[in-house]
Amino acid sequence: MERMDNDLELYLRRLDEGEPLEQILAGLPPDQTELASLLRAAAQVKGARHPELNLQVSARLKGRVAQAARPKGRPRFAWALVPAGFAVLGVFAFLMVLAGVLLFGRPAGAQAATLRDVQGVVEVSSAAGSGEWTVVSDGYHVRQGDVIRTRIESSVTLAFFDGSQAALGPEGEVVLERLSGGWDRSIQVQMRQVSGETAHQVVKLRGSKALYEVLTPAGKASVHGTAFDVLVGKLNSVRFAVDHGVVAVSQDGSAVVLTAGQATVVEDNGAPEPPTYSFYAQGEVTEVNGNQWKIAGLTIQVDPPVGEGFGVGDLVAVRGRILADGTYLADRMDAARNDKTKLRFTGVVETIGDTEWVIGGKTVKVDGETEIDGDIQAGDPVSVSFVILEDGSWLAKEIEMLEREGDEEPTATPTMTATITQTATVTSTGTLTETPSATPTGTLTITPTVTETPVPSPTGVRAGCDLTGWEQPKGARLAVTWGVPYEEIMGWFCQGYGFGEIDLAYELAHMSGKPVEEIFAMRASGMGWGNIKKAIEAGLTTPQPGNGNGNGKGNNGKRPTKAPKKP
Repeated sequence: MERMDNDLELYLRRLDEGEPLEQILAGLPPDQTELASLLRAAAQVKGARHPELNLQVSARLKGRVAQAARPKGRPRFAWALVPAGFAVLGVFAFLMVLAGVLLFGRPAGAQAATLRDVQGVVEVSSAAGSGEWTVVSDGYHVRQGDVIRTRIESSVTLAFFDGSQAALGPEGEVVLERLSGGWDRSIQVQMRQVSGETAHQVVKLRGSKALYEVLTPAGKASVHGTAFDVLVGKLNSVRFAVDHGVVAVSQDGSAVVLTAGQATVVEDNGAPEPPTYSFYAQGEVTEVNGNQWKIAGLTIQVDPPVGEGFGVGDLVAVRGRILADGTYLADRMDAARNDKTKLRFTGVVETIGDTEWVIGGKTVKVDGETEIDGDIQAGDPVSVSFVILEDGSWLAKEIEMLEREGDEEPTATPTMTATITQTATVTSTGTLTETPSATPTGTLTITPTVTETPVPSPTGVRAGCDLTGWEQPKGARLAVTWGVPYEEIMGWFCQGYGFGEIDLAYELAHMSGKPVEEIFAMRASGMGWGNIKKAIEAGLTTPQPGNGNGNGKGNNGKRPTKAPKKP
């Protein structure tokens, strides 16, 4: 019923925007044909002529009413005015109710966000701290007060009714503190990011009451229409980074403004760091000398606890900021997803030459194979993908324009990638221009009925299954978490299960006292994780202390504390 109401609201919006009724009716799916009569009625009301007051008729009616009120000579036809009076009052009442709905009501679609691109295991709880979680899939609707969390190697995108989107990455959790909107497609979104990473695509907000805010353990951000990332790191430090647009990050009365390509970090109870341009490096750690690390040939300052659990020989991915003195400072270090070397930084173009450019104070070479985006000029902020040559010089492989001052804001993209970085709460400054495509138009696509994720099957060689002598970091973490051998975790992984699924399976085994093999057997039979969880909870028994033998009950029947990223 909830989904039907949301879809009806979308159809009515298309009707208000001028789309022909017959075109909308032709696109109704078979299970929504009952909406046809409601849409026809709405079209008739929309096309009906509004009642107009005729001054001459009004004057005659007033005279008749006055004459009827006199004690003598009341005309016999006075009672004929009563039905007409009721009709006028009825029309007036209808118009007042309609005005009240439009002025004070809220469109149904604005009260919920739709979950899309669900990858791995995503769970929703109706209240923070309730301990009751529902495994969800594409098309699920979340509302104000709901909590959304993802497990290892899992992600999800929240799609709001105005076209804005927020993607939540692996092992993240957000709370929808506020979710509402108006008939003018204005939206009020306020989410509290507890952990993990989010990436946001926000279309230009409409109306004086519209807002889009992200609250974090360190700082708050509000936007008017932009693309930005928020990352809640260790010790509640928060990293904010902007792809497009302008973002103001604030805490405790202090604020900084970020533009395209810039980032800042806010420590718990601290002021935001000055905005700087940023970098990304993925590759092997070849040298560690105090806090000076060499990663993929790039010298990076890695302060504790950012590099905790990593060392020489590890494949890592680092995100950080380029300080005013040229220092590359790491803000976040993770295990690399593959063995490819990737180097990228952002900065402002200072000079442009035939074979060399100076960008952000760094000289980079260009050649005939360098991809250069558009008509880049001195003063433009750009993103540079590069390689380090044997002589130590940098060769640009791609130079991509980020955004010129006054450029149009980015439009919301239909989907967001599962890999997302940085964290931010932001407030908009300046004036941003809305692009026509920011507001979704065209034919509405209805999300199909929610279905369970198909049973996984091995497809190709998975990272960690084809290498000897190399430990899959996520598999090692789960092995420590559940007190089982690393080989056992990887055995399930190499059969085609994701780490998020494996984590959930061991948790269900821990809750029920069943062997984890029985949980995976239920999955292999075709049951979805949501149904497996319901079945487990329906027949829940008190778990008995185990010995960590693969049944998910190690550590005296208690779930162990989460291990560091690389045990």
